[in-house]
Amino acid sequence: MTLPILALDRKAAQKIGAGASREELIPASPCPHWIVWPAYYHQRMSGALPDVWIRRAVYDRLLGAAQKLAPDYRLVLLDGWRSEQVQNDLFYKMRKILSKHYPGLPSHQLEDLTITFANRASADAIQPSPHLTGGAVDVTLADSSGRFLDMGSHFDEPHERSRTDYPLDGPPSERRKRLLVAMTEAGFTNLPSEWWHFDFGNWIWAWYRNEQSAIYGPASLSSSSRFL
Repeated sequence: MTLPILALDRKAAQKIGAGASREELIPASPCPHWIVWPAYYHQRMSGALPDVWIRRAVYDRLLGAAQKLAPDYRLVLLDGWRSEQVQNDLFYKMRKILSKHYPGLPSHQLEDLTITFANRASADAIQPSPHLTGGAVDVTLADSSGRFLDMGSHFDEPHERSRTDYPLDGPPSERRKRLLVAMTEAGFTNLPSEWWHFDFGNWIWAWYRNEQSAIYGPASLSSSSRFL
């Protein structure tokens, strides 16, 4: 198991070609191979959807990841495609939390710290918000009975222990390794600041894979699943 050796350099990543795929967004449920638990919908966030929507190729790769897990684990899908409204709400919510943790932090440093955990909403063709592309997924693990497992930090916890490589002992460390291996072997890349966040086809995936172009740009969910 290896983590990406390149830090995410947003300025340098501007050289990555824009994704232009018109591949459809599809709902992740019902599917017997995983549990769908849309976190922001359960948190009653305005605009959050009662299902997890992802690109079709992302769905296929998640099937591969789920099948790579040992029988005593189940993959849990927490989030996929997000609207700009939900993305912005998450950004400001995270910034508020971090401003309380670091009350003396200058505004530009607070901004940089915040985007480590939540981007501002953007439908920019080159660097859209990862979740707005339908190519980013947030996942965790449950046991065979569907009970969520301790992964060493909470989902969306803005703390160092949320880093994928944060030194942990015992079962949480092993679970993170198993999740990382299953997802990366299925073709995803991991965002190192968040053990739960994985990408396929968007510009962050392209950066870590050293690809010249992304596959997916920003997507707009509608009844016909047509894209921007």
